[in-house]
Amino acid sequence: MASKKPLSEQDVQNFANQHRQMQYQAEAAIEQLNFVNASINEIITTINTLAEFESVEDGHEVLIPIGAGTNVKAKLVMPENVNIQVGAGISVEKNIVDAKSMLETRKDEMTKYQENIQASVNDLTNKMAEIEKVLASVAGQQQAPPSPPMQGS
Repeated sequence: MASKKPLSEQDVQNFANQHRQMQYQAEAAIEQLNFVNASINEIITTINTLAEFESVEDGHEVLIPIGAGTNVKAKLVMPENVNIQVGAGISVEKNIVDAKSMLETRKDEMTKYQENIQASVNDLTNKMAEIEKVLASVAGQQQAPPSPPMQGS
């Protein structure tokens, strides 16, 4: 990005605007990354919970959270099957093995998406660092005190 000719005030302003825009994009990507991380963690927790259910039989008592830290006791009926959302508010009944497989696929897709977002954040961060170097260089040149005049002895 650095060139040998001095940057005009307009060039400096353009770099500053680019930096600001990249910062907004990076912040939005980080928010998205946090959401994806939470989704992946939820999927992992669900897969682990389903694994625990594989050995549960009809009539097993469980506590079901209903909100605000409140649970209700319930007995399981057909714990070998679960309803899993497939999109657009539609759920299908699957056995635990198939449900775990679907969730593993979702986790893999989310992990790839997570990696893409992280790569974008890294790219933006690197570009912002380059702009910061250029702007720091310009600021350093503008603030450098003039050389003192040479005095003869």
